[in-house]
Amino acid sequence: MMWTEKYRPHRIDELVGNLEARSLIIKWLDTWVNGTRPLLVIGPPGVGKTSFVHILSTDYDFDLIEMNASDSRTRDMLESRIVPVLNNTSLYGKRMLLFLDEVDGIYRRQDSGGIEFLTRILKEPTIPIVLASNSRNQRIKELTKNCRVIEFHSIPLDLSERLLNQILSKEGLDFPTSEKDLILKRSHGDIRSLLNLAQSAHAQYMTDKEHMSEIDIGPAVDAFFAETTLENAKNILARSDSHYVDPRFGLSPEDRRRDILFAFFTSIISSRTLDMNTRAGLLEILSSIDIWIGRIFQNRNWRLLRYLDVMLVNRIFSLSRNRGINYSQYSFLWPTIMQVISRSQGLKPLIPILSVETHSGNSACGSLTLPYFIHILSKHGNLEHILTLLDLDQKQVSAIAREMDQIQKRMSRTRLRLHG
Repeated sequence: MMWTEKYRPHRIDELVGNLEARSLIIKWLDTWVNGTRPLLVIGPPGVGKTSFVHILSTDYDFDLIEMNASDSRTRDMLESRIVPVLNNTSLYGKRMLLFLDEVDGIYRRQDSGGIEFLTRILKEPTIPIVLASNSRNQRIKELTKNCRVIEFHSIPLDLSERLLNQILSKEGLDFPTSEKDLILKRSHGDIRSLLNLAQSAHAQYMTDKEHMSEIDIGPAVDAFFAETTLENAKNILARSDSHYVDPRFGLSPEDRRRDILFAFFTSIISSRTLDMNTRAGLLEILSSIDIWIGRIFQNRNWRLLRYLDVMLVNRIFSLSRNRGINYSQYSFLWPTIMQVISRSQGLKPLIPILSVETHSGNSACGSLTLPYFIHILSKHGNLEHILTLLDLDQKQVSAIAREMDQIQKRMSRTRLRLHG
């Protein structure tokens, strides 16, 4: 059984950290009346936000209605699920508590009115409403205006250490101090991560206990691609200062640097020793694993995280041996970078226009819709007719024309290679 499930807190006294924030939430619920402003609980993953709401609903005898807001982005979807909750009583006659998790997963354009709908219902709540977010950012700016904001923080080192010792005692284990220090350092105040790392260390998924040490992401990737045995490659990856991150949300520069999948991606993309087929095969593997990571985080099925290292190494190992791949991040030549920046600046004004026409967010439109739109235009489109319909100015038309020209040149070079 996964330790994250086995040691999931079921009573308030089993929670650690954020005592003041939890006290404020209890006081809010104790004094709640019709029209009381909803709560917005902001804090990093693994600090007990969701567990605390579950415990409160049990202790106060509420019928908990839990929804993941990032899965229900549109106004129609949110309205169809939330309005019946607000207008009805519990099946068992209990008071109801509505919990909307991961509201920072709602994007302003992509949500198609979801933010506006939530903002409206938050102004006149008829039942207690709690929202949770991993961070405070522009996506939830409107929500913060209509909620009482309470912040959770990463669990302090001393409390994390005390919890780790309690868990190890219950399991009848005695880790060396150096191993416990590494687990605490790598968990970064995230209790879920701490439990996963501790269980992995016990099961020897993380690394050989006698040689446990943390390797920075750069040397770890270099060592991984140079290693000749599958088992040693697994140990190197497990000992690296890296992690898998939720691809749905924005990342800080440090989070992005420590994202092992991104480190592999930039190393493979930047390598000058790979042939086209090998590069394509490696990127296809990374893409499929990225999909699994997204599903794990979306469904909060944390127990599957432990298998990602094994999946990544087993699939990428044989194809990447003796290929001369080295760690590289953002190591593109300056003329290449300038060309990318220039082209992106030319296309940037097109994205808001096209996103409205395709009913998608700016991010999805820029990464998915726009490339296909230009490719279709280059092969089949009537450029003047379509661009007139979109009411584009001359600069925007020129930017699309340049991209179409680039595509046609690449297609010509491909045909020459195939027939040459």
